[in-house]
Amino acid sequence: MPRPPEPVPGTVIGGRYQLIEVAGRGGMADVWRGQVLGDHGFTRVVAIKQMHTALAEKPAYVTMFIEEARLGAALDSPNLAEARDFVTEDGNYYMVMEWVEGVDLGSWVKWHVDRGELTRWELVAATGIGILRGLAAAHERLGPDGRPMPVVHRDVSPHNVLLTNRGMVKLIDFGLALAVDRSEETTDPGVVKGKMAYLSPEIVAGGRPVPSSDLFAAAAVMWEALVGRKLFDGGTDLETYKRVRDCVVQPLRPSRPDVPAQFGTLLARALAADPAARFPSAREFARQLSTVLKKSTMRKDLHTALSRSVADARGGLGLGLRTGDPASSTPVVDVRDVTPPIEDRRGLWHRLPFVGRRR
Repeated sequence: MPRPPEPVPGTVIGGRYQLIEVAGRGGMADVWRGQVLGDHGFTRVVAIKQMHTALAEKPAYVTMFIEEARLGAALDSPNLAEARDFVTEDGNYYMVMEWVEGVDLGSWVKWHVDRGELTRWELVAATGIGILRGLAAAHERLGPDGRPMPVVHRDVSPHNVLLTNRGMVKLIDFGLALAVDRSEETTDPGVVKGKMAYLSPEIVAGGRPVPSSDLFAAAAVMWEALVGRKLFDGGTDLETYKRVRDCVVQPLRPSRPDVPAQFGTLLARALAADPAARFPSAREFARQLSTVLKKSTMRKDLHTALSRSVADARGGLGLGLRTGDPASSTPVVDVRDVTPPIEDRRGLWHRLPFVGRRR
């Protein structure tokens, strides 16, 4: 079978969606800024996520992409990016989504670090609440019969969190999500999906991801946003793995003494090695974060403050109309390649990837 043709600006798919320009590139897909061409001259800006043509020939990746669209359409929350349509044309696959004008959390944090600035803890807490509310919608999902059908995101990381120009928070990219009703599981034996630095101890030990695994990742993301560096960042994947496995959580206060002690306590609880010791739900984690914010004098104007910060970051990064969204760059980590030394195999059920390779 010939490889599908590469789409170009101006291409119209599905009879009404026009590709304008590539707004972000990732390992699995490109995100286009596009528009809906409606009747009587109606137009509306949309994001169109296009799977790379090379991957469109691989059934496993196609299944993953279709599943992301299915879950995106099934979940409803202001803190999740909405999936609106799915188009297959000329062998290519496209997901039509709401256009989110803003910046990803990873770029926002890096912008502060490059300027030698600390992030405002209130804005990080507000961002965390947005992430958790999005996760609550996924974890508390109900099926048509009213029975629980939870979805575990599995890839909560800074680049999968968008901060919008209006000061809202959007959790994106359910491509690696684990849902009880998905048609088939796309994880092969010996493969861990997600970014190594944001996996939880139970996952790197070979356990099945659970909702509290997402809470662990969300807390690691907030810790990173406060400190300006990853919580579990080793020089190699093996070193990162060992830090996650042993759950070596560095205290927050020495790096951020301005952060309320209660905020640090909440993060420490969510980062517990034992999933049962974490919060019972994303909703409860968000509620307790909200109680911390209630004591802040900034609480009444958080949306405006975050909106201004996003605008400053976008201007400093020179993003213009482009999102700079690398959300689709999620790696599928193969843990079968290299066996670490025997003394490093405590709790290691699978072989680690890229041992010794610097990132």
